[in-house]
Amino acid sequence: MMTDMGRKARCAGDPATAIVLAGGRGRRMRAEKARLSVPGGTLLERVVGQLAAHFDEVLVSVSPGQDVKVGKAKMMKSGPSGQGEIELKGSRPRSGARPGPELRIVEDETRGQGPMAGVLAGLKAAANDVCAVVACDIPDVDVRFLRELVAAAARAEIAVPVTPAGDFEPLFAVYTKAVIPEIERLLRTGERSLIPLFGRCRTAAVPLLDAGWLRNLNTRRDYEDYLNSLELEKGARRRASGRRQRSGRRA
Repeated sequence: MMTDMGRKARCAGDPATAIVLAGGRGRRMRAEKARLSVPGGTLLERVVGQLAAHFDEVLVSVSPGQDVKVGKAKMMKSGPSGQGEIELKGSRPRSGARPGPELRIVEDETRGQGPMAGVLAGLKAAANDVCAVVACDIPDVDVRFLRELVAAAARAEIAVPVTPAGDFEPLFAVYTKAVIPEIERLLRTGERSLIPLFGRCRTAAVPLLDAGWLRNLNTRRDYEDYLNSLELEKGARRRASGRRQRSGRRA
């Protein structure tokens, strides 16, 4: 987990919203990704926990009717007939802890339209113009790089990472509300990929020179490999701590 504590993400001085995409059935994973267990909670909780200290607002985008849970928070529906936006009220912070942003869950308007529909629902619901979109299957967030993307959106409608090979990462990117009409047009044509959006909107391609931290958990094997890597890291930390303790005793 990569953090940069103490500063909120800003775009030309203005606050930003984080949108965590948690919808979908996880067909290749054979399980709902948001509910996957990782050390400390679920995969969704892990991603939200990394973003909460750095954004003034955090939205969780889900499929219609999808039941999600973040920590000990309580879901409360609002709107006509209990539809539309769901507000997630955070639990009381621990004594001395800094209160985080209020989390809100937003449902897609239409089922089965992929992550583009989740981005659209999040953009429409966001209180801020600039929104950092992170898929919940990206378990480790480089907050410094995400803040760089937010800043880059000051000169564009989209800020997206691009690898040295020329590949985009649309589900770890920043979108502004200005792209809403273009997303709606693409959805009406049956398009489900966000990639065509980059050629239709003012897009800042931000070089991603070190993508070692960027991991997508798409399959069961990806998930198991990730859990194994956490165990290896934990073991390495224990061994390093033991060496430091032994060195201190000898000194």
